[in-house]
Amino acid sequence: GMPTVIPFHRRVVDDEAFIGDGETFGVYTSWIETEFDNTIEPYAGGDDSADPVERETVTVEVGGRRLEVSLPAGLAAAGAAAAKRPPGRTRGKKAGAALSGDALTAPMQGTIVKVAVKEGQQVTEGEVVVVVEAMKMEQPLNAHKAGTVHNLAAAVGSTVASGAVVCDIAD
Repeated sequence: GMPTVIPFHRRVVDDEAFIGDGETFGVYTSWIETEFDNTIEPYAGGDDSADPVERETVTVEVGGRRLEVSLPAGLAAAGAAAAKRPPGRTRGKKAGAALSGDALTAPMQGTIVKVAVKEGQQVTEGEVVVVVEAMKMEQPLNAHKAGTVHNLAAAVGSTVASGAVVCDIAD
């Protein structure tokens, strides 16, 4: 087996200084170094007479990197059913802008902390229109298409609901 400090801990808690007599406790900060009688035999290694465990190598992915791991045989097969990768999240356009039509909608409830455009201004696709803050996190809301800003309903400091129309961008 693997060496541990359990024999040491057992010896310490069984020592008279640690147990005490109900009135005194004889253990102090440097007690182990100065008074503890260490009669623990050094670790001699595992039992070499046991048959070596059959192992198999499996490839796993951690943080996008593939690594080979050696496991006891059969252990990898037992977890194979659980190894199914969960479906990934799909990413749409930045900031959850509307994907069609003229309306640019807020992706979440929050407070508008910046308005980067003016009514009637020409914008290009991807240009920042407003910045919404929620829970100390700023989320830029980008134009989902090129066009002219109309019906701008955003002002710094105002709150916006999730899905609310911030402005229209007409061709």
